[in-house]
Amino acid sequence: SSLGKYCHPICVLFLYSSQMNTNSRVRMSVRIMRWLCFADVCGGVLTGLSGLLSSPQYPDNYPNNAECRWVMQVSNSTVVSLVFYDFQLEKSEDCSFDYVSLFDGPSVSHRHLGHFCGGTKPPDIVSSTNQLLLVFKSDFNIGGRGFKASYFSGECQQVFTAITGNFSSPRYPNIYPNNINCHWTVQQPPGYRVKVQFLHFELEARDSLSDACDYDFVAIFDGDTLLGKWCGQDQPPSLLSSGNRLLFVLSADRKSASRGFHVSYAGGKQNT
Repeated sequence: SSLGKYCHPICVLFLYSSQMNTNSRVRMSVRIMRWLCFADVCGGVLTGLSGLLSSPQYPDNYPNNAECRWVMQVSNSTVVSLVFYDFQLEKSEDCSFDYVSLFDGPSVSHRHLGHFCGGTKPPDIVSSTNQLLLVFKSDFNIGGRGFKASYFSGECQQVFTAITGNFSSPRYPNIYPNNINCHWTVQQPPGYRVKVQFLHFELEARDSLSDACDYDFVAIFDGDTLLGKWCGQDQPPSLLSSGNRLLFVLSADRKSASRGFHVSYAGGKQNT
């Protein structure tokens, strides 16, 4: 069965010129207009470590009579996390008109995780398996802006609350995948700080023209403050947070990749 459908096609008007021979001596330039219509595809099977998904035509209003199904599928040893950034659907008391529905597996026969509509963002969702199904459906009238969300593999978004620990880029020490955006948070108890030490660091090199980390990079945030962006073999220095939380972001583009990184952290009480 298909993963998504629209009842209304999208059409684009193309205008172009063509040369025609009317006889052996005369050539005529003719302007031709042609409508090209196609159904805008929605849904699919998403197999990357992370990715974005949104309702059709987002951020413009989604079409009526749409039904889309996205299956997020990650490696067998991990789970799927889903985070909504924007959510505005038609509101109804039982969410029977336009809605997003989530299932803990690849089909609607799996455990139902929630049914959402209106303007309140759904909570962050974590599957119990390596697959998560999102179903979006709209009825014949009244719509909204729709939704925008990101999903992450468990190895691509983690929160560490132990006092000490280690973590690595996906597939380390092998080459990390292209086209990912991974988040790791080290969260310590109130009154603690976080110290980190990179044991290995090897990402795609800097842009040779701008000398900036324009391709693959690691960014580190101390609370909401960006401490820096690093790439290539420019290993970040030892860092000490000002508060009890550090966020690490690995962003990789669609081209070259390297072995990634391995980092060790330890929490300690702030000096009073």
